[in-house]
Amino acid sequence: MGIWTGTDREAEEIIQKIYEEEYEKLVRCAISYLKAKSDSAHILSRAEDVVQELFALAWKRRKDVLSSEKPVGWLYKALQYKVWELLKEENRWTELLLRYEQFYIQPDEADIDLKLDLEGLISKEDFYLLYKLYVVGYTYQELCKETGLTKSALGVRIHRVKQKVREKLNE
Repeated sequence: MGIWTGTDREAEEIIQKIYEEEYEKLVRCAISYLKAKSDSAHILSRAEDVVQELFALAWKRRKDVLSSEKPVGWLYKALQYKVWELLKEENRWTELLLRYEQFYIQPDEADIDLKLDLEGLISKEDFYLLYKLYVVGYTYQELCKETGLTKSALGVRIHRVKQKVREKLNE
């Protein structure tokens, strides 16, 4: 097909058309990948989230997508990687939260090294948000009802908490 030389407006129209034609199929495909690799509840919302991220990536890399011989095939291949990234990220957070669970849930029984490790890392409320999301399996919708936050506000809060944890752990 060659290198994409069209305008952003043309790219937007093509990607929008692909979105309209392929969105439901991509969600079903993501569901099948998630079912095969995960036993977590709420697979539909996770599949929808990963497909939304996929289209954000497609827009960011629109020249690559539209230069490929089969743009829709590019999306399906990228979907596999996005699901793999999602599961890898969820596993990392689950392991971390389970490690820190003792400090937040049974603070009297947590060992001193763990207490020093976590002191000032994140608040108990923020820990419980992540814990419910990654360990218990809450959906964003369930957390929104519980916290009174909108989905976008909750997403921003969770992103900030995770970023804070990453920064502290990298120090």
